[in-house]
Amino acid sequence: MATTPHAGSGTTFSFAGVNYTVTSITYTIGATGGGADNIDISHLGQTTGESVRTLSRPLVGTQGGDTGKSVSIEYIGTSVIAQNTTGTLAITGGISVSATATCNSSSVTLTVNDAIRGSAEFQLA
Repeated sequence: MATTPHAGSGTTFSFAGVNYTVTSITYTIGATGGGADNIDISHLGQTTGESVRTLSRPLVGTQGGDTGKSVSIEYIGTSVIAQNTTGTLAITGGISVSATATCNSSSVTLTVNDAIRGSAEFQLA
């Protein structure tokens, strides 16, 4: 019987000094929420081919420290990671990440004929 390779084999995950038995990790690098972009003020009266109308943001963004980096995990276990908890997040193996992170949301799911599973989303500093 052929074996199925798993690119993430040997990957470990810990947050705030606690190790989790993860089944899925998604590491995302996106746009930051600094608010440096413009507000689109286009309207239905414009015709095809006209330029998009914009207005500079009058307020300063509140997420100036937003790196745009986040991690989502799914894990086996009953522990719910408290929202707004900040600590060191460390991933080794398939990818390597070590950063201060804050838990934005966390949940635990109980299902018939399955292990108790949790999921959590983290914003990296």
